[in-house]
Amino acid sequence: MKTFKTVSCLMCICGLLFFCAAPAAPAASLPRMYPTCSYQGSWKEIGKQTAMHYGDTIMYTGIVFNNFMNIGAEETLAYYDEIKGRIPAAIQEQMEGLAQGLNEYWSVPYDTAWTWVLVANLGFDIMSKHTLDKEVQGCTAFALHSDQGTFLCHNTDNASANVDLGSLIYYQPDNGDNAFLSFFAAAFVGAALAVNDKGLAVTYNVGGRNKNPAAGLTVLLKTREVMATCGSVAEAVESFKTFLDAGGTYGYATSNFLFVDFKDSSMARLQVSSREIKVTYGQELKPGVTYIGFTNEFDDDFSPRTEADLAKTSVISSQTRYKRLMELLPAFEKYDLETCWEILTDKSGGESDNNTICRRGQSTITTLANIFTADTAYYAVGPPCEYLALYGAPMAVGLEQKVQPSIGGSVTALGRPLAHVPVVLESTSMKGMTLKTCTDGNGAYLFNNLESDTYRLRVKKFPHVPGRKVVDFQKGTQQTIDLNLLF
Repeated sequence: MKTFKTVSCLMCICGLLFFCAAPAAPAASLPRMYPTCSYQGSWKEIGKQTAMHYGDTIMYTGIVFNNFMNIGAEETLAYYDEIKGRIPAAIQEQMEGLAQGLNEYWSVPYDTAWTWVLVANLGFDIMSKHTLDKEVQGCTAFALHSDQGTFLCHNTDNASANVDLGSLIYYQPDNGDNAFLSFFAAAFVGAALAVNDKGLAVTYNVGGRNKNPAAGLTVLLKTREVMATCGSVAEAVESFKTFLDAGGTYGYATSNFLFVDFKDSSMARLQVSSREIKVTYGQELKPGVTYIGFTNEFDDDFSPRTEADLAKTSVISSQTRYKRLMELLPAFEKYDLETCWEILTDKSGGESDNNTICRRGQSTITTLANIFTADTAYYAVGPPCEYLALYGAPMAVGLEQKVQPSIGGSVTALGRPLAHVPVVLESTSMKGMTLKTCTDGNGAYLFNNLESDTYRLRVKKFPHVPGRKVVDFQKGTQQTIDLNLLF
């Protein structure tokens, strides 16, 4: 395994050891929001911009797969050579941009950077290849259409350490691809929770047992291609089918995808294994209400569970959450945004645990809750039952203006711009409100989509004296705050 010789990476490794040993984050420390960025240009340029701001996250993700999940560099490069002909060119360019950004902005040797990018983006498949009889954490998904609107709803369940690793990125490629908003850790170029400018949205659940597993295109890279090239549920389904019909295979990690087109309120569930998919469409829940709902199970006629599967903790959780979801869905008189949050925050009448929809197990919790509508993307970081009790309301991102510049400016030292310097913003009133970014090559920084509050800005760059400022910010405005560091 190659190692970094940079201070940034040593700090990253120390953080990794802390996170891996940490218990589930308590409600009082849940982050208020994700850092939000917008990137434009070619896919390679977008990759470089992402690495500039999130280089530590990319390296952290690679280290996790490498050191703690035994995904080695040699195996990853060999797997990439096996499947690279199936990876769309635009995705290949974005990954190359990530590696180039790590090289230019974080002083990581390019070959090492490229390996980390591949480990992060192919790690799930390689891990699944070695653990076909095991499963990672699950999720809960449902879609509803009624006279109150169309709603795509999802709880992401994952290891508790991942609560702090998410980001909200608006990709705006200049090659004719669709722009789309993505909720995902920045190390991954795939699309797990996303909505594009054509009104097509997707959520991702881990699937059931993979029948006839094979090396192939990672499923989340496929949804990334769909978000960039498709504008309807029908086009998304056809894209998945065409790939298989042309002789392609999907990778070892299975999936349950839920697509919704907000233009016509159509919805479809795609169960995906290496060589086969199953498509089901919205069904009538009651007069005037259409729905789809699932957790991590595959239909028995697609890929049934074994007796050994049924005894697994992950399968028990999935089936218990599914049963509860099916109890809740028909129980309401009105199907609106409030109903959707009531379902996502459900604790089965007690405390949240590993088997409740709002989940808090010993190591697995709901790390993100999403509701997409035709005009807004709502989200809560961590178990939504705890987040809403703590903060009172979810974050809301208007899809007409997905990224709203809030506080920005330049960082200089004795009048000269400081490039690639960390800038920290933290609330003076909310414990969970801390964001980080880096200055660009001209010393400029920017924080987006902030709520009204009083914030502290902090900048440190050796050997300069640290800079600090306090900012009173009102939502909907844009403030310029420059920081000049002194010796």
